[in-house]
Amino acid sequence: MIMPIEKLSNSGHFTNVLSLLINCSTDNSVMLILENVTNNFWVPSVKTDLNSSWSKLIIKEAQEITATKLPVRLLRLSKIWYPRPEGSLYLYHCVFQCDVDANIKNKTKTVMGKYRGKVKWIAETDLLSLSENNSLKSPEILEWCQLSKGTELPQLKFEIPEDIISCNNMCEVTKEILVSGKTTDYQQLVQASGIDKLAQEDIYRALFFNSCYPAIYMNLKAFSTLIPNLGWPKSQIPFLFKCADVTNRFGLSFREFLYFLAIVDPNTGHAGASAELRCRYIFKYYDRDEDRLLKPEEFRNLIIDLRKSKKLLLDAGSITKDLQDTYKALGVLEKQPLNLKDFLRGVCDLKIRGTSHLFRSVTGIIKYLKDNERSISSGEQGVLPVKSVLELSGEQCRVTSDKQSSIPIQKNFDYEIAFHAVKIQKSGQAININEMSEIREAVSSTYLKQPINEKAKRISLNIFSQRSVSNEVLKGLRYLTTINNVKDTKTSYIWGQLDPLVYGRQLIQICNQVREIFRNEPRLLQLTSPVYIMGDLHGNIADLLYFERTLWHIGPGLSPCNLLFLGDYVDRGSYSMEVISYLFSYKLQNPNKVSLLRGNHEIREVQKMFTFYKECHLKLGDKLGNEVWNAVNNAFDTMPIAATVDGKIFCCHGGVPPPWLCPVISAINDIPTVLNQPNQQSSLAWELMWNDPVKPKTVNDKLAMELLANEGFAANARRGTAHIFSVEALERFLKANQLTHLIRAHEVAQAGFQVQQKGRLLTVFSSSKYCNGNNDAACIMVDQGKLRILCLETE
Repeated sequence: MIMPIEKLSNSGHFTNVLSLLINCSTDNSVMLILENVTNNFWVPSVKTDLNSSWSKLIIKEAQEITATKLPVRLLRLSKIWYPRPEGSLYLYHCVFQCDVDANIKNKTKTVMGKYRGKVKWIAETDLLSLSENNSLKSPEILEWCQLSKGTELPQLKFEIPEDIISCNNMCEVTKEILVSGKTTDYQQLVQASGIDKLAQEDIYRALFFNSCYPAIYMNLKAFSTLIPNLGWPKSQIPFLFKCADVTNRFGLSFREFLYFLAIVDPNTGHAGASAELRCRYIFKYYDRDEDRLLKPEEFRNLIIDLRKSKKLLLDAGSITKDLQDTYKALGVLEKQPLNLKDFLRGVCDLKIRGTSHLFRSVTGIIKYLKDNERSISSGEQGVLPVKSVLELSGEQCRVTSDKQSSIPIQKNFDYEIAFHAVKIQKSGQAININEMSEIREAVSSTYLKQPINEKAKRISLNIFSQRSVSNEVLKGLRYLTTINNVKDTKTSYIWGQLDPLVYGRQLIQICNQVREIFRNEPRLLQLTSPVYIMGDLHGNIADLLYFERTLWHIGPGLSPCNLLFLGDYVDRGSYSMEVISYLFSYKLQNPNKVSLLRGNHEIREVQKMFTFYKECHLKLGDKLGNEVWNAVNNAFDTMPIAATVDGKIFCCHGGVPPPWLCPVISAINDIPTVLNQPNQQSSLAWELMWNDPVKPKTVNDKLAMELLANEGFAANARRGTAHIFSVEALERFLKANQLTHLIRAHEVAQAGFQVQQKGRLLTVFSSSKYCNGNNDAACIMVDQGKLRILCLETE
């Protein structure tokens, strides 16, 4: 969980905290500190106790920051209740204020000590934007700014919740925040959930206070560390937070957090007042654009989740029929948005059925408290262990916790002896294949009597049988690369003794099979090292075969390394069809060892602008060429978009996405499986395929301002779409997802690779002499904690 700033003294107990709001009257800006752990903005703070002189301590703190002795005045004193098993106590958060001019402001930018490199001056007019982007540790900062001005600022409008007592410069959070009784709808809701006062104390102390103090509101970051423990996917956390934030304050009071827990608790009854409140929250949850209307696509998502809760089929036809029937029952036109009143009436009249199953946590908060009772009872140590959540992907089992993300711990399959034995000749090139049952001198009679795993046998035969479609295509493409000069793109293409019709039909068959493999893979692959990572190939079959001869010369299936390709397999080069034949054939043979991600050239419109569409027609004729081109692109439409290696290395074709599209990487798995129009269907997928890192030499004042205003992202002018991202944006993305590096492709690199952005970003390009240039080709080997660059001499 988030450890709050200045949280613990040496004894491990909470202390009182002093904070300082520094205003610059010259330009109406305020000084904030960027916290290392949370990447949230806060104010300078220092811990203290009742025996110290608070005035002297805060004046000293102000002098360290400004290099000037300045007068300070009391701005806000918060008295905050903290329950303990041995008796409750109150802690104090005292906020002081001082004003500086432009000269002193400039001095703070070079401050040393604990605030070095953390000072950020923010214009008052930009504070609300920071709050809306969930970048403040607490929205209290907005309230303090208003108090410091002595007047209400419309742009910093702030609503105090009912459970916080506020009067001028005094603020109190008392035991009265606990909810009891049956008078109000919310009191009835909490009672229906079974969360009694003792449980509320545990929630307040162990979950709320420990992740927020000295703030009195919970922000998105703290919320995000808690809610996944109840079984919610991380991709849904931002929407859940907006739903819980009923006043759009961008921070939750304790009661607002409690009401949300009661709303989503699986034990809360769905009747009477609690049912209506739950339906209001459900409406807000599905209203993703927050316009207080459920548009057709938003209402469709609700219908899909209703069908999921009933374990019904999720085919497009059934979903559309349900949607049409519900609109008809409501007496609303299909394209007409649904308002809250119509939605509540539809639920009440049983025209929208099944909402009692919607919007429920997997684990109830009472069960969670009971499971973690020992940690909670320790009170002031404060940090609950986050329960491990197993995430199965393909044949790999991973564990996600608050300390590590997607770390492989074990394989979820049992080992068995392979069906074939492989004999490698001394040349290292040719191999002989024998079924184990045929090697009598090496195999016991008891082994021969064991039942054969027919599935494993079929997979092995597909890999090693020369009559399998994939090996027929591989044999054909190797023949084509010997009779055609693959290094000379200007020579005419010949088929020799190979029948192009047979080859084309076989390639279509492989595309169809590979498409189904892609469809069943998550959009975010989770791979384990060792792995070779390849960048753009762009129809360069010669370099791909060079890599094969050097790194996996007897095939991917017999290599100890996994293979990960980052996209852009086609266009520019003259042998895109052969590259696809190679990759798809080996993907079919080794679906768990060969992984392919989608790049920005795996898009129909892009290929028609470049060469792959023409290449298919030129080599196979208009009819068959068009069929092959469509089959290949149908497979491209279902490709995964990104991958992690050992839960630490993030891989995609373009670059990291902005946080408003992808607050956590698990959101990538919510990208639709079939993307035939990715620019229209998924902004997140589009950004992952197209984004680029900022080139330092191109940064001028205008671009710097755009990057600052958009969390390190700016319009990608060179490509005319998507974004460029700064090193700060990359570091924030890596930190939020507990990653260490980004490996991407997308841009030609003279050496075949480029190390950028403080060594956290590696660009890899695996096609030499790109567009008749003189660049090298490279790949990256990820193994035993090292990212090793392998550059091939391709002459």
